[in-house]
Amino acid sequence: MVEFVAAALIVSGFWMLLELGRFLLNSLPREQTMMQLSAAPGREYVERYAEAFWRLAESYQEMPKKKEHFGDEEVEHIFGHMRDEMCVHCPQREECWSERYYETGRRIFQCLKEVENSDGLHSEDVREFQSYCIQGEKFMRNLEKVFMQERLQMMWNNRLLEQRAAAGEQIQDTAQLLQQMAERIYQIRGLKEKEFLRLKKELRYEKIQCLNAWIFSREEDHPEFYITMRIEDGSCVQAKDLSEILTGVLGYRMIPARDCRLTVKKEYDTFHYITDTEFEMFCGIARMTREGELVSGDNFAFWQGDCGQVVMSLADGMGSGVEACRESEKVIELLEKFLDAGFSQDTAVRMINSSMVLQDHRRMFSTIDLCMVDLYNGKCSMIKQGASPTYICHGELLEVISCGALPAGILQIVDYETTERQLVSGDMIIMMTDGVADALPEENREEQLRELILKTRNNNARELASRLLEQILIRQRFQVRDDMTVLVGLIWEKK
Repeated sequence: MVEFVAAALIVSGFWMLLELGRFLLNSLPREQTMMQLSAAPGREYVERYAEAFWRLAESYQEMPKKKEHFGDEEVEHIFGHMRDEMCVHCPQREECWSERYYETGRRIFQCLKEVENSDGLHSEDVREFQSYCIQGEKFMRNLEKVFMQERLQMMWNNRLLEQRAAAGEQIQDTAQLLQQMAERIYQIRGLKEKEFLRLKKELRYEKIQCLNAWIFSREEDHPEFYITMRIEDGSCVQAKDLSEILTGVLGYRMIPARDCRLTVKKEYDTFHYITDTEFEMFCGIARMTREGELVSGDNFAFWQGDCGQVVMSLADGMGSGVEACRESEKVIELLEKFLDAGFSQDTAVRMINSSMVLQDHRRMFSTIDLCMVDLYNGKCSMIKQGASPTYICHGELLEVISCGALPAGILQIVDYETTERQLVSGDMIIMMTDGVADALPEENREEQLRELILKTRNNNARELASRLLEQILIRQRFQVRDDMTVLVGLIWEKK
């Protein structure tokens, strides 16, 4: 039940975002445009929603914590149950629970500790109690039974508390997203009148009529540009052919975004342009499926977002085959959706971990190996959760980025490690699942991988991934004991 409530709360948050967007658009007169959107009172509405979600998240944080051992309430419940069930018809009830109350309680408590420590019915304290009580053996068997029932109840309660905490984290992340949206509403601004008139004049030479244009600035150095335009005659113009005009007017090297329409037609459409990056990145992938399995338990992704970032991600589901594939595939899909929607790396990983903890019918575990490279400045940020080491080649130098964290879905508290590096043109990132490293002898495994990477290194990412996996298979005599995936990214400065 808890996971359904949590899911409903998260969905309601995103539904609020959608409804808010509709409100902002519908509240403007039809002749108004996105250039005037910043004048709408949208930020205050979003901040109210964010505040409500922050309050709700705080209420989840105030809930009881998990228990590792029985508290006074559980011990008292066990004592009451044993007294009412075992001693109700015993002729020595009054003597044990009135005259020798403290002595009886002390002995039962000692036996309870022995049962909890898994010493069972064979410890010295248990034997002494069996001599103390006229139905001691039967009493101890029932005490052990009640203890197991109470421990099972405590485990179930802990599981519910885990799910509540995970739901609270997701609500908190939704509140954070709402707050970020509120801050970004005023980052949209229209072009200055002089710039807008120049743009209209330049486009008129191409027989294109410009209705409106505005800039969205996440960062001052890398703005995004939106323009609503149409062509005056019946011909078509490629959107990329207008990049040079926009570059001249704005002073930034502009290119069509990934979601930009391809051609300017007779009807008005809005086109999305972004600042061109300083670097570009090439990817290579090589993989093998474990012998006897139809599908690999490893999944990967390599894609470039509209904010000038390249995402490389690997996920290794626990085990192999279809179930492992489903786990890792879900992780990769969620990573891509969260990051593409504008979530930070940390928020995406936290939400994925909590969603896996919320799986009540079965526990899902998967490693997360995430690398994001900013193609504007070459900065690389890596998050590893239970993943194998990542290797970064800087010329002849090879750096190893290791991780000691547990896979996602095991702990409610997110356990991951973050690393940042500065890349230069020609640097190479090599990510792999544990099936690759485990194929080598355990002795000097890291040194062997270093030697193989440096030996096979070249300027072709795809060829490097294939040759590296081939060398691993040769050393394993082509016996694939586990799923194996190698993902390589090579960064180059644009000419």
